[in-house]
Amino acid sequence: MDEEPHAHENLVAAARRESTSLSSHSEDRLSQHSASKNSEDNSSQSPVLSNEPTTITQVEPAASPRSFLLEPMILVLLFAYNFSSTVLKSQIIYQSCTAGFGYSDTVCQLLGTKNATNETKRIEDEVQPYAAKVFLTIKIVECVIPAFCGLFVGAFADRYGRKPLLLASYLGYALQYLLSACIAYVTMQRSGMVSPWFYVLTILPLSFLGSSVTYSVAAVCFIGDVSTDKMRSYRMIAYELCIYVGLLLGSIASGYVYEATNAYIIFVISAGSVFFALFTIAALLPESLTIRQQSVAARQEFMIMDLWRSSARRREFSDRSILILLICVLLLTAFVSDGSNSVFYMFMRAKFHWTVREFTNYETVSILVPAVAGSGGMLFLWSLRQCTKSAILWLAMISLLSHASSSLMKAFAFVDWQIYLAIGLGVFKSLVNPMCRTMITNLLPADERGKVFAMISVLQTLSPFASSTLYVIFYTLTLSTAPSFFNLISANLFGLAIVLLLVVWRKKSENAPHYEAVFK
Repeated sequence: MDEEPHAHENLVAAARRESTSLSSHSEDRLSQHSASKNSEDNSSQSPVLSNEPTTITQVEPAASPRSFLLEPMILVLLFAYNFSSTVLKSQIIYQSCTAGFGYSDTVCQLLGTKNATNETKRIEDEVQPYAAKVFLTIKIVECVIPAFCGLFVGAFADRYGRKPLLLASYLGYALQYLLSACIAYVTMQRSGMVSPWFYVLTILPLSFLGSSVTYSVAAVCFIGDVSTDKMRSYRMIAYELCIYVGLLLGSIASGYVYEATNAYIIFVISAGSVFFALFTIAALLPESLTIRQQSVAARQEFMIMDLWRSSARRREFSDRSILILLICVLLLTAFVSDGSNSVFYMFMRAKFHWTVREFTNYETVSILVPAVAGSGGMLFLWSLRQCTKSAILWLAMISLLSHASSSLMKAFAFVDWQIYLAIGLGVFKSLVNPMCRTMITNLLPADERGKVFAMISVLQTLSPFASSTLYVIFYTLTLSTAPSFFNLISANLFGLAIVLLLVVWRKKSENAPHYEAVFK
């Protein structure tokens, strides 16, 4: 996540971690002064760098009120995503039944409804493994290509700004839903006889534009640019809260609109929502970097090695090991989330025979509860800060315990209400990601955040390649005996993440004064 010491200071405006009482404007001025001073001091020692032309572009100050447009636009994107997510899975199962196995349109439309008979249940068990292969292929495409693109995202974000990455990602999502709408429309015209494998093609534009890698790196770096140390954790919570609210609104609307219309209309609405957000960002959202410098030496850096050096270089105290541990925690939570999501809808259809509307109602509650807890998390964090110097770390630990208990409840659920009880046990699960991101951001200077979060996003993008494969294999093998077994895997992985945070706690305690501003 870091380079060799001081290697980047002459190329990008450097901002070292200062006291929490400094304002963001003061940090910017200190960063500019530091970069200028280092450039002068090293001119005789680095003749190549000192002779290189540098272009400085002034943009709108990051403190602009329009910078708060980021979170609402993230909300719109996540609304569009969840509005069509369950419907896409249902549509793939339906088209697997018709085009994949040759069953009639009338029979296949009964799958996943309360009108299912013993025959349709048999067909459901036959179709699900085939549909799971389609889901897995889509997930693999979403992993491999964006992971390669992500190797360049961090350096791009640090050099050219955050806004271009946001625009690229939103364009990719808009094209995905537009292409999905076209496939769904043709499917209607042909009574379902269109291969579900065509949906793999819809992922290609999104994947080549970076998928979630680009918008997540850009958003987290944007927030790091425009917020001070103390406010950063609150804004990270607000960012995570907007994700949950977007997912919530999409889930609430999806089931009802789908029952009244069809998959084609669902995809059209998602595409329209993302195009709206895309044009709003292009027109109104300011760039968060106030100074951007370009140099021949920086352009000659090999991106993969640059990311690796940024991740592995030595740091003062235990900064490097703490960073690696926090990244592992983020990767474990992403691993479990992606793996579980890849089979959970099929699990609920197989075990409880839920319809799309019943599942989206469950999703609504499962998003609403952590979202409310996330909004209350700001007050919770403030309260913890009054009585402990490790408030952020405490909140991350509580969140992981909430995750683990929820997964255990799902593993041993035998009736519907126990699945809803698992939601209550997972009330704080939305807080681990913003807390870990806040700790990582507080540990890093501004000119390294893009590369570090790019590396994290690349690894998180690759994790579904392994997690989805693992979860699909275990789910397929245990479908007829213990379909909920994958939830036990999730609980154990969350337990491992808790152990890693305890190691962070110990390392932080060895240098408590140094880490007070990072974890409080």
